[in-house]
Amino acid sequence: MSVPSELASWPERIGVAPGDRVLLTADVTRVAWLFRRSGVKGVPAMLLDAFLDRVGADGAIVVPTFNYDLRSGEEFDIHRSPTITGALGQAALEHPAFVRTGNPLHSFAVAGCAQQAFVNAESGTSFGEDTPFALLRSEGFALVGIDMHLNHAMSYFHHVEELERVPYRRWRERVIRYTDTQGLTSLRTFKIYAKRWGYENELSRLIPLLSVAGAMVSGHLDRVSFLHVDLRKAHEVIAEDIRTNEARSIVRFTWKNWLRDCYHTILPSSLPSRSQQLLSEVHARP
Repeated sequence: MSVPSELASWPERIGVAPGDRVLLTADVTRVAWLFRRSGVKGVPAMLLDAFLDRVGADGAIVVPTFNYDLRSGEEFDIHRSPTITGALGQAALEHPAFVRTGNPLHSFAVAGCAQQAFVNAESGTSFGEDTPFALLRSEGFALVGIDMHLNHAMSYFHHVEELERVPYRRWRERVIRYTDTQGLTSLRTFKIYAKRWGYENELSRLIPLLSVAGAMVSGHLDRVSFLHVDLRKAHEVIAEDIRTNEARSIVRFTWKNWLRDCYHTILPSSLPSRSQQLLSEVHARP
C-alpha cells in the first residue's frame, strides 16, 4: 500500500527513529477526514505502514487490541474477535505483519523484532510482571499517541498500579470461553486487578509531572495532536506518585461514581458485552 508522503513523514516528525520500539495508539477519525479530502482511503493501515517503515527490521510496533469488557461466560477467539479499541487496532489485526498476543482482555498486535517475546509473554493476568506490559518497560518502548488525550492513550499505568498493589484495586476473575491459535476452545480463567467502586482514571495531573521528568513531549502536525512518552521514565514518575501522593495524579474517587458502580453491580445489563456482540456478528457472517 502506497503511503502519502505527508503521512509517511509523521513518525520522524514525532521523534521516532530507526530501530525504535513504539506502542502506537491513535484516534484516526480526524486523520482519516483530513486525508479523505484528497481521495486517500485506508488511513489506519497506511499509518501502520508509515511507522513500520520508519522503525525498520530492528524496531517494533505494538498496538492495543483490547476486549476488556468481556464478562465471565463470554467468548474470545484470538484469530476472530474484533477489538473494541478502535480502527487502528482492527487494522493491525488485519495487517499481515502483526500477530496478536494471547490475553483475551488486554491483547496487543505486535510486529517487528520483539514479536516473539510478546507472543511468549503468556500470563493469567492482564498487567503483571510476566505480561506484555512488563515488556514495554524492559524492551524500552515509547508510547506514541496520535490525536488522543493521555487519559485514553496510556493504559501502561495499570501495570504500575498492579506492581505497586494500589489499595483502590482488587483481584477479580473472569472465566472466558477461549479459542486459541490452534482453533481449540476451552474454559480459561483470567485475573484482572480491577478498580473498586467509585474510582476512575484521571491522568491530567500526570502530564506536567511527565513533562518535568523529561518523559513526555507533545505537539501538533498537520492539525493533528501527538504525544510521545518514554515508558521507562514514566514508570518511575507514576510509581513515585502512587507511593508519595496516594496516586492523586492518576485516579480520583467520587460518590457519584460509587453509586454508578453499585447500581451496575447490583443490576447488571442483560445484554452481552460489545466484544461478545462483535464476535457474534463475525460468527453470523456466511
